[in-house]
Amino acid sequence: MKHAACPNCRGADLEDFFTIPNAPTQSLVTIKDRDEALAIPRKDIVLTFCNSCGFIFNSEFDTSIDYYTQGYEDQQGFSPTFVKFLSGVSERFIDKYGMRNKKVVEIGCGKGDYLRLFCEIGNNQGVGIDPAWVPGRGGEVPGVSFIEEFYAEKHGELRPDCITCRHTLEHIHDTAGFMQTIRNSISGSEPILFLEVPTVVRILDIQAFWDIFYEHCTYVSPGSLARLFRATGFEVLDMYLEYDNQYLFIEARPVDAPSQKIHPLEESIEELKEKTRHFVEQINIQLAEWRGRLTRFKEEGKKVVVWGGGSKSVGFLTQFADLDAIAHVCDINPHMQGNYIPGIGKQYVGPDFLEEFKPDVVIVMNSVYMDEIRNDLAGRGLHPEMLGL
Repeated sequence: MKHAACPNCRGADLEDFFTIPNAPTQSLVTIKDRDEALAIPRKDIVLTFCNSCGFIFNSEFDTSIDYYTQGYEDQQGFSPTFVKFLSGVSERFIDKYGMRNKKVVEIGCGKGDYLRLFCEIGNNQGVGIDPAWVPGRGGEVPGVSFIEEFYAEKHGELRPDCITCRHTLEHIHDTAGFMQTIRNSISGSEPILFLEVPTVVRILDIQAFWDIFYEHCTYVSPGSLARLFRATGFEVLDMYLEYDNQYLFIEARPVDAPSQKIHPLEESIEELKEKTRHFVEQINIQLAEWRGRLTRFKEEGKKVVVWGGGSKSVGFLTQFADLDAIAHVCDINPHMQGNYIPGIGKQYVGPDFLEEFKPDVVIVMNSVYMDEIRNDLAGRGLHPEMLGL
């Protein structure tokens, strides 16, 4: 079913600009059987631009699918590079707002890694809320507890000093409804909101097709995110880009009167629309270059491995599965190893497997990890050609 109204502003002035046909509807669910992985349903991704607020979303997104309670696996904390980044960002935020010895609620806490980190850094108490939380994953941290359900207005009774929400909004179709739920839940209190999402600006600028996949139904920019926050009763305190400009952070607080504060990072609706035009002009060139590169590797008999499982690998492999040029997908998360990739059928392997396989080419799904991965491979006596996305 095609959505006829913008989930951000409810406007109807919409334009489709890019389609990925037959994309797997799941990318992070853990599947032990190859046939089951290949049987994952496929649906079109239709990126649509709202001319009223600049929001980009998948207008064909199926909201009836259970995406997150069937073995959803999204931990990133096995990477020292990632933990260092997240610790630094959190320490700066905690110092900036005096978030020490406070109460924190994390919406969409996953397995609880970030909430534990945030509470350890600031000596805070925390409650994580997520239907995909799994008991027993991660160590016990005093004052940290979890609720295995979706966030709702009733959770405002927790009266937090801070609400954090990382890499969750991009999975939510009804963004306005979600933010309004948060605003309604904190009526009478004034927590600081601290959200992190991927930014669509980078996707458009470099044609990062690997960051477009079905579970991400929402693609925000600084401008569209700030407009959403203002429309649902918040004032934007700060916004900034991190992690090679991949992630957008927003800090905000609830206000009673509509905020008129515009952040310098915000782009105009027309500026973002121009980026979609550039994306459309360049994306087929980008896809053709990668297809040619992978075809050449196959013809030369080179053993090619993708490093970095999860959504990015599904987004990447969806475009080139017909070539059968990639032998394996490697990931350091032990909870992914041995599972089969939804819609693709490749089985995740761990780094130890590569010692015997000896790949000729390693395609790194996120260039931020290039040095970490190169050092890991060198420590195993492996020096393949490395290509980073």
